[in-house]
Amino acid sequence: MDNGVTISHGGKRVFIEDVITEDVAKSLRSKTGRLKWDDWRLEEPLTWVRSFFPIKIGESAYVVVERRNAGHKWHVDTGDTGHMPWCRYTAGVGLSSADMFSGGGFYFRDSGPLYHYRDMIAYTADQEHMVESHTGERFVLLMFFEGEDG
Repeated sequence: MDNGVTISHGGKRVFIEDVITEDVAKSLRSKTGRLKWDDWRLEEPLTWVRSFFPIKIGESAYVVVERRNAGHKWHVDTGDTGHMPWCRYTAGVGLSSADMFSGGGFYFRDSGPLYHYRDMIAYTADQEHMVESHTGERFVLLMFFEGEDG
């Protein structure tokens, strides 16, 4: 694996370049909604996440292709309203190139905007982040994991 990897904030965040091919990104963009964990297109991203975090794919964990023009306000993935207390780790892979949308930057409180076409941002679920609203076709593969500890 020759991908560029950046680890930050005491190992709580990882940025990995080129985790999927253009063909896989195009295939994943073809339908929004939940995927099954055994989908062949998830093999490479899952291998990378497992190399950095002790993820568990239990009953609550899920994976989804999302297209949401409204973006997401500042939040943590354990759920600001307590709706995902089981979530320990999150990973997102951008499925749209920069010429497909305008806006849509991904921010942590201390960095951004990040645009991650075919790249993965993986982090512990306690990392506060947001996504700007945007126009156009911005698709993201999102994976929410339990941890080995529960």
